[in-house]
Amino acid sequence: MSVAKQPRQPLVAIMGTTGTGKSDLAVDLAVQFNGEIINADAMQMYRGLPVITNQISTEEQRGVPHHLLATIGHDQPTWTVGVFAREATKLISEIRSRGKLPIIVGGTHYYISALLFENSLVDSQTSDNPDVAHVPQTDTRQQHSILEGPTDLMLQRLREVDPAIASRWHPDDRRKIQRSLEIFLTTGRKASDIYAEQQEAKASTAPSSSPWEALMFWVYSKPDILKERLDKRIDKMEKVGLMDEVRELHHYLRDQSARGNDVDRTRGIWQSIGFKQFEPFLDGERDGMSPDELEKLRTAGLEDMKTATRQYARSQLRWIRLKTAPALKERDALRYFYLLDSSDASSFSGNVLCPASDVTKLFLNGQELSPPAGVSDTAAEVLSAFSDENMKPKPIFEARHCDLCNVTLTTENQWNKHLKGRSHRRFLKHKSRTALVPVEEGNAVVSGPGQGSPVDRHDWSTPS
Repeated sequence: MSVAKQPRQPLVAIMGTTGTGKSDLAVDLAVQFNGEIINADAMQMYRGLPVITNQISTEEQRGVPHHLLATIGHDQPTWTVGVFAREATKLISEIRSRGKLPIIVGGTHYYISALLFENSLVDSQTSDNPDVAHVPQTDTRQQHSILEGPTDLMLQRLREVDPAIASRWHPDDRRKIQRSLEIFLTTGRKASDIYAEQQEAKASTAPSSSPWEALMFWVYSKPDILKERLDKRIDKMEKVGLMDEVRELHHYLRDQSARGNDVDRTRGIWQSIGFKQFEPFLDGERDGMSPDELEKLRTAGLEDMKTATRQYARSQLRWIRLKTAPALKERDALRYFYLLDSSDASSFSGNVLCPASDVTKLFLNGQELSPPAGVSDTAAEVLSAFSDENMKPKPIFEARHCDLCNVTLTTENQWNKHLKGRSHRRFLKHKSRTALVPVEEGNAVVSGPGQGSPVDRHDWSTPS
């Protein structure tokens, strides 16, 4: 299928997990097609922390203007998606007014979604009320002390006022529980109602009649290769100034504490990967631990940082697969969505830069675009997951609690794996042997001695 004419308001968006080469591609396209770059990575918006946030260096920028990069201070909260969309939209207009191509790049994918999709449901917990979106979190939590209390008490209150949204969160997911309760306390409305209204508005809104004018690149690396690459990158980060930056953050916290100022560590730069993992080491330095003890803490911090980075990459990948791709399919825009395989770093130019350049040239000239699946074997394989038969909508899964093992699972895959796991089956077998009579547990009957084998089913409950 071809682009009918040259896009009047073209936008290039580059997404993907951390460590795949998104920034390099953005700069290359900007140099070739007279572009300017807008950063869409929430952590890279913080200034003075180029290592811990993996910011592109001045040399690597090659003279290309970069916006929203290293612009906010340690004390500022992470931008809400509404604030980002507003500011980025202004920048896009300014860039176009200069006759240049706006290129947005980053790993905070809900930021990018807000620019790509009208009425985007980027976050089920986000209120559209601008008065709420900009209330300082410290002010809100001073007014409602429960938001600074134990997570279990917040969850108990949330179950009282909004059981529908409470059932979706893991009991230990403090951030989501806190945010959902915060919405209710500050607006008087249930987060679940706001989400339902957003869904209804989305369903009732007719598809936009305006042509799709965004070209999207998904820079992708195979999981096993990416894992090794991320581990090596963190080792390199430690050698080029990571510890200096985490010490700076640690000093800032201590200074604020000495002045009697509370710092909300559940938001902002404090959620960056690196600081939390090395905090025990920094505390040990302050307390005068022995060199051997400090070395153990430093090594543990590095391993924890690597683990957290891999987990973050997986969450970025999930967003593209579960949010971005379905939204594009809904708008018949998957034909503008190109996967570029950066697994082989030595072939980055041939596998990523060249095909991206070719497609961008066709797009800007209004010429027929090549099929995204034809870019590479990897593209064909990964993009096949977005075919009609593989993208049937799935019902919302509510968190389920296994009373037998005392664990809560938040996805259907996790729940099914748990039921088949050795630990669960061992507990089930033990209970069946020790019960004197058959015990009915919800939808499962556990047999006691002499009653036969235990059935391979189990009671579950949704937190209420």
